[in-house]
Amino acid sequence: MATEGSGTSDDALASVRLALARLRGAGSVAELMQRATVELCRTCGFDRAVLFRVEGSELVAECAYFSGDPAGAQDFVELARMVRPQLNHMLLETEMIRRERPVIVMDAENDPRTFKPLVQACSTKSYVAAPIMPGGRVIGMLHADHRIRDLVVDDRDRDVLWTFAEGFGYAVERALLMERLESETAQIRQMAQTAASLIEDLRATELDLCRATSNGNGNGTNGSHDQIQAALERPASVPLGLDGLLTRRELEVLDLMAAGASNAEIADRLVISVGTVKSHVKHILRKLRAANRAEAVSRYFRLTAQTPQAGGL
Repeated sequence: MATEGSGTSDDALASVRLALARLRGAGSVAELMQRATVELCRTCGFDRAVLFRVEGSELVAECAYFSGDPAGAQDFVELARMVRPQLNHMLLETEMIRRERPVIVMDAENDPRTFKPLVQACSTKSYVAAPIMPGGRVIGMLHADHRIRDLVVDDRDRDVLWTFAEGFGYAVERALLMERLESETAQIRQMAQTAASLIEDLRATELDLCRATSNGNGNGTNGSHDQIQAALERPASVPLGLDGLLTRRELEVLDLMAAGASNAEIADRLVISVGTVKSHVKHILRKLRAANRAEAVSRYFRLTAQTPQAGGL
């Protein structure tokens, strides 16, 4: 039986650097984890690699890559998710988590600390394992071996996996932060859009400045106070549907639109600017889902059961 011991330390370090560099293009944490097992085999020289995550007191298989055997890798992941190794004092990986150090297993079949259901399922004879621990907390672990080529792992393999796991942990941490940042940025954008919409609605409601009136002293308009107040009163009969949908000022504008008033006439009657009238009309069309003024007036008549009358104001 051959032993995997060829290559210098510099070569091993270069392979790890290359593998980590290839992971930088991953667009998500899920993709990053999937590609990690692939790079361990294709770039770092292992035949098979499995990524577990630590979930409470269990090891949960996340993904696996078996060179030339994708079906075998999928079967192993499905089995590992069903049996789920328990992180108790009998398991070698528990010691690895406690010590925060990689391990090398030279005789997996006979070592009492290995999890036999998975060892037997993949027929592994020897393997190396290393914890993934960004920020000093173990969140998962990587296992790798040379089973397909029937080679025994050695200290070099352990060190390669440990170096890769350390760099991979930082990559996972960065990817998680980026995903969280993108999520929070999207929420902030949504909040800003909502705020902008609310501000637009507020600007077009009851914030119009009215012209001052007088009692014939030459300042302001000639109309009486009672006439102006009557013009600002809400229409006497408003259907319940519109009452809950439109603001008081929008109801006034719609009532005058239905009477045939132009924007200038509505502005004069309500003592507001033509620009404010246009803003009210825009909101009325949107809220009534009308394409134009005629359609909005038509829906108004249907809701109020009125018959359109000829004439203006």
